[in-house]
Order: sequence, then C-alpha cells, then structure tokens
Amino acid sequence: MSGLIPESFIENLLERVDIVDVIGSRVPLRPAGHEHKACCPFHDEKTPSFYVSPQKQFYHCFGCGAHGTSIGFVMAYDGLEFPAAIEELAGMAGMEVPREAGAARPDDAGKREREALYAALEAAQNFFRNRLRQNDSAQAYLTGRGFDQPTIDEFGIGLAPKEWSALTDRLLEQGFKPAALERAGLSSRARNDNLIDRFRNRIMFPIHDRRGRVIAFGGRALDDDGPKYLNSAESPVFHKGRELYRLFQARRGGLPERLLVVEGYMDAAALFQFGFEDAVATLGTAVTAEHLELMFRATSVVVFCFDGDAAGRRAAWKGLEAALPVMRSDREVRFLFLPDGEDPDSLVRDRGEQDFRQRLEQATPLSRFLFESLSQKLDMTTPDGRARLVALAEPLLNRLPAGPFAELMAEELNRLAGHSRAWTPLPPVQRAQNQQLSERPLTPVQYAVAILVQHPALAAEVDSERLNAPGDVKGVEFLVQLIDFCTAKPQITTAVILERWRDAPEGRFLSGLATRNLAADSEQLQPALVESLERIQAQLIRSRVGQLQQSQAAGDLSKEQAAELRHWLSKRTTGNSGSNETSK
Repeated sequence: MSGLIPESFIENLLERVDIVDVIGSRVPLRPAGHEHKACCPFHDEKTPSFYVSPQKQFYHCFGCGAHGTSIGFVMAYDGLEFPAAIEELAGMAGMEVPREAGAARPDDAGKREREALYAALEAAQNFFRNRLRQNDSAQAYLTGRGFDQPTIDEFGIGLAPKEWSALTDRLLEQGFKPAALERAGLSSRARNDNLIDRFRNRIMFPIHDRRGRVIAFGGRALDDDGPKYLNSAESPVFHKGRELYRLFQARRGGLPERLLVVEGYMDAAALFQFGFEDAVATLGTAVTAEHLELMFRATSVVVFCFDGDAAGRRAAWKGLEAALPVMRSDREVRFLFLPDGEDPDSLVRDRGEQDFRQRLEQATPLSRFLFESLSQKLDMTTPDGRARLVALAEPLLNRLPAGPFAELMAEELNRLAGHSRAWTPLPPVQRAQNQQLSERPLTPVQYAVAILVQHPALAAEVDSERLNAPGDVKGVEFLVQLIDFCTAKPQITTAVILERWRDAPEGRFLSGLATRNLAADSEQLQPALVESLERIQAQLIRSRVGQLQQSQAAGDLSKEQAAELRHWLSKRTTGNSGSNETSK
C-alpha cells in the first residue's frame, strides 16, 4: 500500500533495532565503557573519535561532527534515501513497513513514473538484444572489433536497427505510453511531431544503476551519420553525474581490490575480455567527488586510465581535483597514462594482458602526479621556483580532509620546497565549528532541552506548569512540546526524539544538544532540570513585566494590566519563581 510511513512505526523500528548492531555490521566497533568507539567512517583519523551510545541509540564523531540515529547512519553510509533506509532497517528487524491508507506520499506519482520508465527501459534492452541476434552485419562488426560471445552476453550488448521507429512501435504495441518513452530517453519527436527512435543504427550498451536496473543506454554509431557515441538524455531515473558504467557488475561478486576507470564502453568491454573485470567508465562527464565516493564504497584503490595526450592529461587533472576532498589514508588514487594514439581497447589487444598489468603496477600515485605537474615548468633549484611551488600547491592541498594523508602531503611539499613549514594542513572547518558550538554557554531553555533529549524519562518528574507564565522567551513553546512528547512516551530514546523532529527547524538544534557534554550524571540532572525551569519561569515573568512597564510608560496601561503588573512584581519580590535568575 502506498502512503506515508506512520510515525508510530518509525518509533517502534528505532526501539527494535540496536544502533550498535546496525553500525557494527558496517564498521568495526570496540567497547569503551558504556559506549562503543571506532575510527570514523566519514573522515580520516588515526585515533578513534567516533562513539556509539546504546543508551541514546545515537552516534557522534568528535572529530568531524557527524552524528545521528540508526536511520541517519544508514542513509549516510549506504547512500540511501529516507524510505530506503527505513526498508533496510525494517528488514534487519524482521518488520514490514506499513503505509497509512489515504495519505499518499508526495513522491507517489514520481514513483509510479519511475517504475514505468524502468519497465520501458528493460523492454528496450530485450528488443535491442533480439535485434542483434537477428543481424549478421552487426555481429560481424563486433567480431571484427575482437569481442567474443561471452563478452557480448556479459555486457548485454544489443543493436538499435537502422529504422525510424522500430523500437517505439514495438513498445507502443506492448502498452507503454508515448510520454514514458520520451521521458525514458528512448523516443523523441520528429519535426512532424511523429514519435521516432532516439537510437538508430547503433551498437547499444545498457547502463545499470547500483541495484542492477537498466536506467539508460549508450550507443556506438555503425556509420558516420551523427555523433560517434550517443548517451541517453538525463531522466528521472538517470543522472549521469551520479552513475558509473558497470559499477554494479564490478561489485557483484564482492568488493573488488581496485577499480579501473576508463572513458568508454568499448574500453571497459575489451578490458573485461582480457581479464580486467574491475573496469568502470564515466558517462560522458568529468569525474566528480560523488563518483569517487561511489567508488570508494566499493574499493580502496582507484586507477584512472587516460590517453597520454594533452586532452588525457587535462582529464586526469580534473580527476585529481575531484579526488582531493575525499582522500584519506585508507584510499589510494593512481593515474595510468597510455602511449599517444592508444586507448585501453587498442592497447590491451595489441600488447596483451601482461603488458597492461605491468603498466597498472607502474601507475602514477596521486601525490607524484600533483607535485610533478605543478613543478614541471618551475626551476626547483632556486628559492623562487620552490616558493612558487608552495603557492601553487597550497590551494589544492587545502582541499584535503585533515588526517594522515594530508600530513604526509605536507611533509612531501616541505621536502620539495626545502622548508620545514612550507605548508601545514588546515584543521577541518567542521571541527572548528563544533568546538565553537560546544564552548558556547547554553540558555536555560537550551539546557533544559539538552537534558530532555539525552534523558527523556526525566520529563515525567518536572512540573511544566511553570512554563505557562506569560512573557516571550525564545524556545519555550518548543520546550513545552518536548516535555509533553517525552511524558507521553516514557520509554523513548534520544534517537526517537531526533527522528520525530528530523525535518523540522529544530532538528539540527536538537542534534547538537544531543552531543553536548552536560558535565553531570543522571541523578544530578533531575534537580538541574527543575532549576532550569525555574530560571525560565523567571525569564518569562521578567519579559512580561517589561512589556507591561512599556505600556505604563506610554500611558496605555489598563486597570487589569496594572493589577497584573503588581502581581508579577510581587512574585519577583517574594522569590516564588526562583531566587537565582542568572543564565545557566
């Protein structure tokens, strides 16, 4: 059933799953007192600063500031959207995700459209495969290019026939809507508004997403009519900047030791045929940091394979720039430059598998490529040249995340420049921000919220009537909501609270308070919470007195307001609201 996932189910799910099991199945955790710790999976570090709390069902990294619940971790680590993360955790807990009847999700229409596109693309793949089997000329072309039948089958290679609307007509016969064929990038409108095939007279390579579904195609022309290579246009299911050709297949048999990044489908197919099953390809775009993150989830070593000409060097440099922000000590990027006029397809066929493997072994590390590229036009024998190297390298190295890799790059630059402090890594911006937040004094409202987020059960022991006093104090309305929520659900955890306000403006504020060091144990926090409510009540009264006194000064004070002013002034005098009114 389609619809919203009920909030009650999300709360039950968070009670059923244990965040230690969720994270421990992905990251090696070690006990640390009442918590567990590990080196953070989201940034590079030598000493573990990533902590998981079974009590709060919450994780937090004191190095980079990453934090959240089981749901947030699965979203960040596995790269899933919220509904998919819920499905993943529900599967772990043996639960089925319900949907609220009559409450359609905002993306229901989009989901139905995507399902229709997936079906059309799968049908197109079957059509192209069948047409290839029936076409001796196209098969001869592939044989002439050196591709054997196992490779053709593994890559799902097909044929778009040299006809105006063969695919379109067939899919319309099967019941697919014209709009779906256009949105999927399979059909387009001719000048007379007739629907025709986007791909004609091309060898077709299906492109799969990370779940193995066909999401697009790449077509290699069989004649000189049109561009040599043509990819599907972007669609609701295909975003070329987020996908890598054959990444699904490369990790199908387990995580590979490395990934070899090439520029074309033919290159990937040729390398596969010669035993290099870990080749992936970009989809007509420059490599992005998002591409790198995708690859590093599958392996720790990425080798870019580029032509050795100027264009290949420029593409390699773009790959280096994309890699810098995601480089850590457990990740390695190398660059394999081929002889002029060669591509992976031609080179592996001409010189064989062993020669290509030797070249892979000698691929240039990122560090060497960076410093050699910057220094090749400099006179490194002079102070001027070495200083220029530092000036060129510094803005690039500042993109590196703090950690061992950045420190080693600093050592290498210092060695090349002949100066012990030519450059030092910048601390992570996020860490500096976290330190500022952790050192900032909390207001009484913030302190009360922090206590309740970390110890929700204490809500049952406080008198929230204190907060009914008139006046205007920022955050009081939310504090009342939080107290009511925690009182109604005495067994909830920190994680449930954070998920309840995930998409609300208070969400980020709550996450920060969930990690705040309150410098007190749970027994001391109950009286501290009561004291905070007293301070808040005093602030409310002070605010209301100020409002009434302003009206009095303007001559607008009514008799009822004058009586109210005397009442609140007497409260302040007798100290019934709490004698200590300083901010915590």
